[in-house]
Amino acid sequence: MAKHPRWWALAAVPVAGLIFFSAQQTGALWSDTRNLSGGTVTTGTLAIGVGADGKTSSAFTLDNFGKTKMLEGGYSQTPLTVKNTGNVPMKYRLAGVAQTNAALPLTLNVWRVASAAACGATGTPAGTQLYSGNMIGASIATWQTLQPNNSEVLCLRGTVTAGAGPGIKSKVTFTFDANQV
Repeated sequence: MAKHPRWWALAAVPVAGLIFFSAQQTGALWSDTRNLSGGTVTTGTLAIGVGADGKTSSAFTLDNFGKTKMLEGGYSQTPLTVKNTGNVPMKYRLAGVAQTNAALPLTLNVWRVASAAACGATGTPAGTQLYSGNMIGASIATWQTLQPNNSEVLCLRGTVTAGAGPGIKSKVTFTFDANQV
């Protein structure tokens, strides 16, 4: 019987040693200090402008986007100029579209085109299609990049789809996100 307590005591010595050495290994703290000479921090300006004049605004009305007495399959198409009016490169995207009256079924197509003239009132524009789908909730996942003082033109087309009844009106709101590159 006397042998058992010795075995326990001998077995406890390595366990206690492991605990002690493990605590010593993880107990190290590192620190360092360094003095730096003064410097200047400069920030840039990020601003997105819309419309032909590229003015920065929180609200912009597309006067030519919309028609009255449209039938199913009818559409309205207009250019929207997006300009980087800041002094740093930016990326932007269409983040969402909302309608005041969801009873008017609309689809949206968005193309990046070479100029406002390339987005006529009729016909399919020659350009890169960025979105095609429902108007409500429309968004473009891919960020578009613009250098300072540069612009590009988006061609927006809203089409009335099946199920539109007579006399239904809706106002559409486009929301864009912009970030510094």
